[in-house]
Amino acid sequence: MATARVEPPPWREVFVGARGRLMIGLLILEAVIAIEIMVVAAILPQVQRELQGLQLYGWNYTALTLASFGAVPIAGRLTDRVGPRPVLGVAMGFYVVGLVLAATAPTMLVLVIARFVQGIGGGGLYVVSLASVAKTYPEPIRPRVMALLASMWILPGLLGPSFGALIAETIGWRWAFVAPLPVIALALLLVMPTLRNVEVGGDESRLPIAASLLLMVGAGLFLGGLTANSVWGIPFVVVGLAVTIPTLRRITPPGTLVARRGLPAAAAGAFLASAAFFGIDGFVTLMLTEIRGLSLGAAGIVLTLSALAWAFGSWWQSRTIGRVGARWLTRLGGGLIAAGGAVFALGLLDIPLTVPYMGWTIGSIGMGIVFPTLPLSVMGEATEGREAGELSSMILMDYLGVGVGAGLGGVWIALADAGTLSLEAGLAGAFGVGIVAAIVLALVAGRLPDARPVPETVAARQETAR
Repeated sequence: MATARVEPPPWREVFVGARGRLMIGLLILEAVIAIEIMVVAAILPQVQRELQGLQLYGWNYTALTLASFGAVPIAGRLTDRVGPRPVLGVAMGFYVVGLVLAATAPTMLVLVIARFVQGIGGGGLYVVSLASVAKTYPEPIRPRVMALLASMWILPGLLGPSFGALIAETIGWRWAFVAPLPVIALALLLVMPTLRNVEVGGDESRLPIAASLLLMVGAGLFLGGLTANSVWGIPFVVVGLAVTIPTLRRITPPGTLVARRGLPAAAAGAFLASAAFFGIDGFVTLMLTEIRGLSLGAAGIVLTLSALAWAFGSWWQSRTIGRVGARWLTRLGGGLIAAGGAVFALGLLDIPLTVPYMGWTIGSIGMGIVFPTLPLSVMGEATEGREAGELSSMILMDYLGVGVGAGLGGVWIALADAGTLSLEAGLAGAFGVGIVAAIVLALVAGRLPDARPVPETVAARQETAR
């Protein structure tokens, strides 16, 4: 029996008609947000030196994700009920307020609070973006769309770190939070009209909002207790675990904690991928500036390479998933993250800087492969009309992975700040968190829904043959 060769659809199909206008708007918004993220990652070492907040370094990433715990299911339910347009407006409002608070922060604690507010907006933005793709594009075109969204990190990856370093070393790091505001306003004006025609679909998300807020509080208590470096932190750790574990069972697909086959494994994979990548990525510039003595600009080169590598991995994934499926790609991506993280950690030793730079480039290719693969595996099994709600489970675990990965890495950095460890040992511990998570991701990849999107032309031939 002959098997039709699976070919990816032409790129032009992404931009046909009303879907094309929506895609352009989403791409602009993705690029603006990506630039801000890259800028903050580049300038954070200087921010912590000025605000004297090394102990809270990891919390700049963790606070962002804890806020998203509450925002993601709320945004998912509202998107299914009223559509993405009003949800996007509210989310952008929170995001802008967070930027203003960060620009005026007098201490690292206030900056962490600002990042929390920003995270509320970021969670809403992520849900709107993925839900719009799921509600608007047929399955065969989705890999192309996801690759295009990922490609919007190329220009920010090229310009963001150097732009952030230039601002921080000239007029001051605070202006790095102010600079995106007018561009974000323009992007909002361009995107909002394109969302008017997006279908408001079926049943509402059933993700429990109260449980999401409990998860946010429980995870915060757990990580806060670990970061405290004091016996007084032990009760917070215990209470945090007591709240987080049962709440997580309620809010995710049954079997997520043991990576049961199907959607539960995809949710667990999203957690592991984010914990692996951001457990390392959140501290790469800190290592390069504080251990290797590089300037912000030189350290930012690794972020540029990482963004380019991520985009390349996503582009390659979009051309490959139809042939090899989600399981094989996730296994490969997890292995690349683990190997790349281990090579980057060698930069703690007195070796040529090209070694860690190449290492994290390899790791970022792995994340570029995994990141679009996991939502595609979920979209293939999502119930029509409830795409946003079912994607929210995976998105929630994605954010949880960022928070836990960066938070556990931050615990090692806090130990170094307290003098318990050297900074080199603290960074090694942070990188170890990410490497272990990547290895586990590769091991559970075989339990994912094995999405293999089939182009519409091939699908039509097969239907005609039947």
